[in-house]
Amino acid sequence: MINPLSGPKRVVNKLIKTYLILKSHLHQPSFKNQEKIIFDLIQKCRNTAFGKRYGFENIETIEDFQNMVPISHYKDFEPWIMYMLKWEKDITYPGKVARFATSSWTTWWSSKYIPITKDNLHASHFKWGIELMSMYVRNNPRTQFFQGKGLVIGWWFSKNPYTWENNVGFISAILQKTAPRIGQHFREPKQEISYMENRDEKAQCIIDTTLDKNITFMSAQPSRGGNFFYKVLECTGKKNILEVWPNFEVFFRGGMAIDLYKPQLQELFPGNKVKYYQAYNASEWFFACQDGNFRDDMLLFTKHGVFYEFIPFEEYWKENPTVLTLRDVEIDKDYVILISNAGLRRYVLGDTVKFTTLNPWRIKISGRTKYYIDVVGECVTSDYTDKALLEACKKTDTIATDYMLGPITYSGWNIRGAYEWIIEFTKAPKDELAFAKVLDRELCNINSYYFDERYDTKVLGDPVVHCVRQGTFYAWMKNRNALGGQHKIPKVSNERKNIEEILTMMA
Repeated sequence: MINPLSGPKRVVNKLIKTYLILKSHLHQPSFKNQEKIIFDLIQKCRNTAFGKRYGFENIETIEDFQNMVPISHYKDFEPWIMYMLKWEKDITYPGKVARFATSSWTTWWSSKYIPITKDNLHASHFKWGIELMSMYVRNNPRTQFFQGKGLVIGWWFSKNPYTWENNVGFISAILQKTAPRIGQHFREPKQEISYMENRDEKAQCIIDTTLDKNITFMSAQPSRGGNFFYKVLECTGKKNILEVWPNFEVFFRGGMAIDLYKPQLQELFPGNKVKYYQAYNASEWFFACQDGNFRDDMLLFTKHGVFYEFIPFEEYWKENPTVLTLRDVEIDKDYVILISNAGLRRYVLGDTVKFTTLNPWRIKISGRTKYYIDVVGECVTSDYTDKALLEACKKTDTIATDYMLGPITYSGWNIRGAYEWIIEFTKAPKDELAFAKVLDRELCNINSYYFDERYDTKVLGDPVVHCVRQGTFYAWMKNRNALGGQHKIPKVSNERKNIEEILTMMA
């Protein structure tokens, strides 16, 4: 039984809320912030190996920076990172880089290593949590969640492959170790549990040590958070999470749009008490957060140590694409993001976004540069497939929790390909063929290019849909050692490798 809330906790709750509400009103997005960030970065890094290589001493304008510094993917930038991993100093930023965040689900010798400097931590990683909470408190001044604690399921550190120091880990582990004490006071579990590598044992330990705590919020990806909450119900025999933690009031989620997962979460949190706030977080940086209770977009941070550039998605594969700053972007167009920060330069983040408002700039994540399907030129991203699946579920009274989509290609002249879906349900359709037709129709309604290839040129055939039991994707990711950090299910792919792995696992 959770103890009544004490007087001192109420005082602390009120003081923190007052501070956060005041802070939220100080956030004023501006392109001047962006100019200051990039010119400060150029000045600070002028004498680094990277700065000397690309003539930072001669850069006077943003246009100079864009002309002299190349666009880089991870593999392009990796040689610089390898020097930093080997503890060499003044490579892309003054001094030595003490920590590296892993951002991959592959083994260590092919993992991404994202440099995390002290300036990274202070300009972005520490600030984002305060910004997110300040936005929430401003919109919900009667909140009581500082009278309790939040669940943040972190991960672990591993050895640097060159120095063998324990300075490589998931960003959640780095933040747990380096975050200010006041932040650590309001979170569960403790470090010794967070750093456990056996995920199932960790989940059980978290449940065992928090059932009697006043848990008021959680920060997690929607799919991972949902899996954890179902395990809580399995262990307690309760019908929903509010029977376990009655003061739970907000789910902070990152990395994924929530629409597809909303029906599942509403079963876990019945009624309208629990709110859902989105953050755009990655190992590389923290970029944006939701600034209204019922918004489905996020306010972009413009003064948190990162300079943004944007490539129109249709030009991404060109040799010399158009590159824009925040001054030139337009609403409702897909852009690929480039970032420059304390460790990285003109780095292709891999996400695509759409702007919903300008100055202040608000965005939605619309997909990934690698995660799209393009059998015959239709170029469908996860933004479209998420919406189509959600609408299909509404119209068939089903609840899907996750999915994966890949191409089928045919050798015939007329029909050249089709879409193959693997969909995990908590409430499955009674008629899979009928569901597949509804899903196909909804994707046609949302994406005119797909409609044209299905019913005008007719080169795309009927989709193939596999309905699988809940836990299938969890098992697949566990087999790939991909349950931690920023790992996400690659929903949409132009290759069949992932789909073939799951079909083989199901056989």
